[in-house]
Amino acid sequence: MVNPIPKWVWKRYALLWKKFGDKNFTFEQAKKELKFVDGNVVSVMFNELKNAGWIAVNLDEKDSRKRVYNLLNPITIVESVTK
Repeated sequence: MVNPIPKWVWKRYALLWKKFGDKNFTFEQAKKELKFVDGNVVSVMFNELKNAGWIAVNLDEKDSRKRVYNLLNPITIVESVTK
């Protein structure tokens, strides 16, 4: 189930989607892409996205201490809301 997200999270989601699309990316890559955002804000944003069902979080295959993130396609999100 997908839930709405706050506007500030949506804006950052859109920036990340434009850069990564449905490809995996790391916390550091997201932080670099969102140049003006510190790590704490990125963590809160990821938590909001995860709780709303907009992002998948998995362990890195090479280093299980790290996580990789994958955004859900916005079209999939819209379709799930309209069902």
